Formats: sequence, structure tokens, C-alpha cells
Amino acid sequence: MDTVKPKVSVIVPVYGVEKFIEKCARSLFDQTFRDVEYIFVDDCTKDGSISVLESVMAEYPELNVRIVRKEQNGGLPQARRSGLLCASGDYILHIDSDDWVEPNMIETLYNKAMETGAEMVICNWVEEYLDHQEVKTQPAMNRDDYYHNILSLEAGAYVWSRLVKRSLYEGVEFPTYNMFEDYVITSQLLANCKQVAFVSDVLYHYLRYNVNSIRATAEKKRILTQEIHNIFLVYNRVKDEFPADKKSRALGRMLFAMGWHTMRRRLYCHLSDEERAKIKEGVLIHLPNTNLGFSYIKQLILYIGNRLS
Repeated sequence: MDTVKPKVSVIVPVYGVEKFIEKCARSLFDQTFRDVEYIFVDDCTKDGSISVLESVMAEYPELNVRIVRKEQNGGLPQARRSGLLCASGDYILHIDSDDWVEPNMIETLYNKAMETGAEMVICNWVEEYLDHQEVKTQPAMNRDDYYHNILSLEAGAYVWSRLVKRSLYEGVEFPTYNMFEDYVITSQLLANCKQVAFVSDVLYHYLRYNVNSIRATAEKKRILTQEIHNIFLVYNRVKDEFPADKKSRALGRMLFAMGWHTMRRRLYCHLSDEERAKIKEGVLIHLPNTNLGFSYIKQLILYIGNRLS
């Protein structure tokens, strides 16, 4: 095993992916770029995912691969954090263990980083359904515009679509809630970043085979509450970056996302007093806002609802 510091560390949390981990691992182990360490984080998976992974690993003895085993399940963002703490590469790439990548993904992203000096390089991806594919593209833009598009929920914040300079992770806090966790992490990375670059190649395959309608009301509320908590983390962190006397599209869209779900799903009881007060106060200040990108009727309903609550 190569003991020299690798150029790229790939971090893959593993939980409940017995049917998919082999395809994911092979797509990584067959990369054209070889100066890589692969860190798989066993988040106490209860199925045979690790056995399948170990079987595939045995076919690639020349690669720098290891499994980090957690003592208890901590969820996706904390598994990523555990992998990051063990990583030694100059650049970090997160991969979800039920997805797969093109064989030139790492090489393409790394070469773009070297060519441009960018600390973050973003690629396009394809969402894989059972009966069709949907290609998703991210137009190139400068760092400031991209940062505000991320904050405004108008650009994909997925951690798996980007190669990131390791130094950007200094001071980044990983949330405990799973929903919208990428939004929390990527917004912090961009706050630390000076330059981003984009490649037009479709390099990542995001699995949507297991997307099912969530029928249980309790499950819907749990997921939406986690989303609200994580959006609130970002809102609380960035609100002082914007002038207090001016309406901000980014803050407005964050508040709309939190306020709308909170009101229409009656989730106030699931939020802290601080969250309830700040969402209500913020909605009354920033809404209705003519350029939020939501229907005026919804904005008006939200505004009135918060005045009456």
C-alpha cells in the first residue's frame, strides 16, 4: 500500500447499500487517476454491505483502500466527518455508496483544479431512475454568484458533485440531521472558498431507484423538520452577511422554505422557541418579496399566516 500522501481522498459512508456498494466501489477503483486513497466509513450497517465491499477490495490489492468502522450509527453527515478526520489527501471527494461515477471523474476534476487554481471544482451529474435518466447541469459562474445561488436554494449543494481543497474544511461544522445536510456543509465550504471552477462533463450518477412517495404523516414531518433545522443553521450563520435594512433574495428564500413548511405542515411544535421566533420575525420583514421566485399567493398566505400566529 502506498504510504506517500495522496493527492485525493475519496470518502464513502456505508449503510444499508448491500445491493449497490459493488457498483459504486468498482467505479471508484477503476478510476484513470491513481493517486487516490479510498476511505469507506462503516456507519454500523446492519446488512452485508461491508462483506460485499471487502470482496471487491480483494480484487484491487494495489490500491490504497481502508474501512473505518464507527462504534455507533451517527448518520450520513457524521460518517462523512469521520472519514474526513482520517483523510490525508490534498483534495477531498465525497461519494454516496449507492451511486457510481464515470472512470475519468477524479482525473477530470483534479486536472481542472490544477489548470485553474480553483479550490472547488464542480461537475454535472445524471439522476438515475428505473425507467429513465435525467441529466442535471450547473452553469458556470463566479464564486460570489454561486455562493448566493447555493444560499438561495437555487443551485445544487450536493457534496458529491465537487472536488474540494482539503483546507476549505477547516472549521466546517457537520450537522447531526441527515436532511439538507449537504446544504449546511457546502455553504460553509463556499464561505471559505475564493475561486470555483466548473466542468461541463456529466461525471456522477445519482441513484433514484429507491425514491418512494412518503405516505406516513409522521415521516413527512420528521423529514421536513430536519430540513428546517438545517436551513435554520445556515440562516443563523449567514444572516449578518446581508444588510439589515435591505431585503435579501437568499434570506427571503431560506425563510420562505422554512416558514411555508412550518405553517402548512403545522410543525411549530417541533421547533425551538428561538427558531419559531426568528422564522416569524424574518418572514414579516422579508416577505412578500417580488423576486423570490415563488407564487405571490403562497408568499401572501405565508405573510398573513405569520401575522396571525
